[in-house]
Amino acid sequence: MIDYSYEEAVKFFKSMPHFAPPADGGEKKDFFSLDAEMALLEKLDRPQDKLKYVHIAGTNGKGSTTTYLANILNEASVVTGAFTSPFLYRYNEMFRVNGIDISDEDFAEVFSQVKPSYDELSGEGIFVSEYEFLTVMAFIYFIKMGCELVLLEVSMGGRMDTTNVIPAPLVSVITPISYDHMTILGNTLTEIATEKAGIIKPGTTVVSAVQETEVVHVLEEVCAKQSVSLEIVKASQIINRDIHGQRFITSDGMEYETTMLGTYQIDNATVAIAAARKLGGKGYPITEEAIRRGIVNTKWFGRFTLLSDNPPVIIDGGHNRQGAAVLRQSLEEYFPGKKITFVLGILADKEVDIILDTLLPIADRCYTMAVPNPRTMPPEKLAEMIQDRGVDAAVLSDDITLDNIREKADVICIAGSLYLISQISNESKA
Repeated sequence: MIDYSYEEAVKFFKSMPHFAPPADGGEKKDFFSLDAEMALLEKLDRPQDKLKYVHIAGTNGKGSTTTYLANILNEASVVTGAFTSPFLYRYNEMFRVNGIDISDEDFAEVFSQVKPSYDELSGEGIFVSEYEFLTVMAFIYFIKMGCELVLLEVSMGGRMDTTNVIPAPLVSVITPISYDHMTILGNTLTEIATEKAGIIKPGTTVVSAVQETEVVHVLEEVCAKQSVSLEIVKASQIINRDIHGQRFITSDGMEYETTMLGTYQIDNATVAIAAARKLGGKGYPITEEAIRRGIVNTKWFGRFTLLSDNPPVIIDGGHNRQGAAVLRQSLEEYFPGKKITFVLGILADKEVDIILDTLLPIADRCYTMAVPNPRTMPPEKLAEMIQDRGVDAAVLSDDITLDNIREKADVICIAGSLYLISQISNESKA
């Protein structure tokens, strides 16, 4: 029975805090607690225990790695659910089965199934956050759709992320770990890696991207403690690369092609391939041909995506120091010797100084804009910080538009936040 409409469900979520809701006296609950979510799951007969999982944590590359792996599984005819965040346009994007977003009707139906239990808990003084509610909805939806495997992408951290309420996944994937969400996860790589390694449980198998030495030490220690195997995936070798795609060879000599751009996408694809092979060893019908087709057919808008090519306009969601570093590496690789015109929007709680210090040495000039998020850095302030570093900067306005910029730029790169992608892509299509 559908008691709530899709519009009512969306309105409800927009009124909620993402992670830590206020308690009855207005005081925020402890971020590091999954008690409320677990209480909700208990009321709903523990749906999380009825599915099989791949759990994906890390700082950068989670979305691309998840998408590569989902496409491989789709090519292998495995009914696959994927729960990812954040969404760009609609909540529906967070829930996908075989690459298709949840329908408005199914969203409303699953919401209606969870909401009464949420109300009961609220009446008992137990407050569930937006992401906890959405995660619970994901389990119920994937059961409804008969998913044989679910890919769960961690939203923040790992140990206390809303997805970390599941039994041991078949495979735990750790993408590159860097500095991000430091006010919550810690100020050192060791602290951050420890939080992200919190998804590792006895009974899983761990596949990790190449990591910094401090991160490797954490992963080795946690895996030894949990008595699970750890594979640090060896880097692949690039065969050729241009603005339309890349070819590469994995360490075992297998050759693949991807239309995804960006130097880091080869690393993401390599990790997804390793995870797929682990799943093949656990009984899933994943052939080499399914892996090859899954990799070549993967597209992920907003990750070094070419919007147009005269002049080249790249959009990239890199939003932390590692994201900025690999973005610069990719720009220098694809456009050697070219100065880049940047359009930047950055959240104020990110490492803005480090991001700017990384990108501006290859900048011709910059234009700034607000990110469609309350945490945005004011574009005037961002332009001032850029000018203080000796690079010309101006705020995008009615007089200064993307079309104006195209007329006088060699290469344009729009970057700084995943939340920027939906706004700028809509404007570019207008």
